[in-house]
Amino acid sequence: MTFRYNPQSLEKQVRKWPVFFSENNLHLDIEKRLGQLSGTNPTGWYDPYSVELPFEKDLIYEYGMDACRFAVINSGYKKQAESFLEPSFKWIAKFHEIYCHRNKTDSFNPIPWLEAIIQMQDHIITRKADRLALALVMKAFKESPLSCQLTESDELLIASCLFPFIPIYAANYFPKILEINSIKKIIESFTEYSCVKIALEKGGWHWHVFIRKSFENAPIDELSKIRWIKKAIIGKNINLKKEAGGIRICFS
Repeated sequence: MTFRYNPQSLEKQVRKWPVFFSENNLHLDIEKRLGQLSGTNPTGWYDPYSVELPFEKDLIYEYGMDACRFAVINSGYKKQAESFLEPSFKWIAKFHEIYCHRNKTDSFNPIPWLEAIIQMQDHIITRKADRLALALVMKAFKESPLSCQLTESDELLIASCLFPFIPIYAANYFPKILEINSIKKIIESFTEYSCVKIALEKGGWHWHVFIRKSFENAPIDELSKIRWIKKAIIGKNINLKKEAGGIRICFS
């Protein structure tokens, strides 16, 4: 494993891979890759180089395709995406450095990563909000750094979060991601956690992840730990209603 992030070396290898499909629009490319992870699109290598990006070829070569994708997404698809290139490159480089030099004493907390992946489809497919989905991945990395204790399920979860945005890196360092055809199976492998869809009485749906045993024993106590829910229910009588595959918090 190369301990220094080197996009040119990664891309040299990737250009030899057989291409199954290509898309020239970045958002559609992200949708297609998410569809691969969800099992709605065939597995295989989707060519990232056909995507049209607002940079000169020398900048794409210097920073790498992944960092350029990252920059465009993080800019919100604005014309000023070039100013996001350097911080985008540094984020991937930092991820790589920590992945290569993981602390043996740290334990991995999958909850932020589970919340990122469970909300990804809604942000990308329904809202066309790629930036919000990427922000959740960045938040997960900040809140739950990688450790030496990563299981195969942990690595597949992390790779699933990365793959729609920085596919070259994800496919190189987590190659099993190209065989995944069900995010649901990855989530279900974390049996000690529950991914729960929640809404206030007249509000929209949100996903949160809880320790399964704690939530089953005291769901209202666990819900009260979420700031916006605690603010809404304080001093009120509530009951929980199962609806649309989730839980709606109703006031009585």
